[in-house]
Amino acid sequence: MSDVMLDLELSALQADNRGEVISTPKILTADKQTAKVSSGTQIPYQEASASGATTTSFKEAALSLEATPNITPDGKIGLQLVITNGTPTIINNQVAISEDSISTNVIIEDGQTVVLGGVFKNRTSNGVDKVPFLGDLPYIGRAFRRDVRSNSKEELLIFVTPKLINDGTSRLN
Repeated sequence: MSDVMLDLELSALQADNRGEVISTPKILTADKQTAKVSSGTQIPYQEASASGATTTSFKEAALSLEATPNITPDGKIGLQLVITNGTPTIINNQVAISEDSISTNVIIEDGQTVVLGGVFKNRTSNGVDKVPFLGDLPYIGRAFRRDVRSNSKEELLIFVTPKLINDGTSRLN
């Protein structure tokens, strides 16, 4: 799939509210040298020592891409990829980080796009829609409120397009 066709397909998914581009990082690295790009936030948490003192530490919740290219003699590009998606969440009134990751090795042609997927999330939420005040009345309130349950399914897809630069370095989009 060409870059233009990929851009058109992603634009169509966004226009239909069926897809969202979260990040479009670009990194530059040399053959067999690891490069990393990360975008996220630092989540503070308290740590207690044996003496009872507490300190504040931070854990990163980020979308990150780590890539190590290996240019083969026939001009193909071997890529060692590690993609991590950390999302802050609340569990028992404590901040936690839900982390999904993909680690793989691929060999592709210069300028070709590889699509990595398989990170799925199913979310269910429950709520109540009601007319203010009337929905809270005893007995007749049921006529003015309804229970709402929604389910959503998400899949994280990562598109990686390595491109060789003539001076011997590799640029990853």
